[in-house]
Amino acid sequence: MVRVARTFTVLLLLLVMTTTSCGRTDRPGTPISPAPTTSSAILTMPDVVGENAAVAVDELQTLGFKSIDLGTVDGRWMVILPQNWRVQTQSAKAGTRLASESKIVLGCARIGGTHWP
Repeated sequence: MVRVARTFTVLLLLLVMTTTSCGRTDRPGTPISPAPTTSSAILTMPDVVGENAAVAVDELQTLGFKSIDLGTVDGRWMVILPQNWRVQTQSAKAGTRLASESKIVLGCARIGGTHWP
């Protein structure tokens, strides 16, 4: 019992020492410079209508798009497994030039129709 308590105490001390040593290293009153900003790349939106949703998301991410949402065309369901859905609509037309941070919404329909009540 004493050995367990001693081990627990040592682990607790190590935890306290590691968390307190992670503080800021600059002196108080020293201004902190902001993180550098990066300009967003301008990308061309491909035509992904008719593609499997998982493949479409992978294609868009490979091109550099960062904000991709999957919705359903009927609005009744959530896309949980994109590989079970096919893209029916896209928020930006194919060929449109967009910033890489632009939100893209893909409207999807379940492959094989709905199997739930």
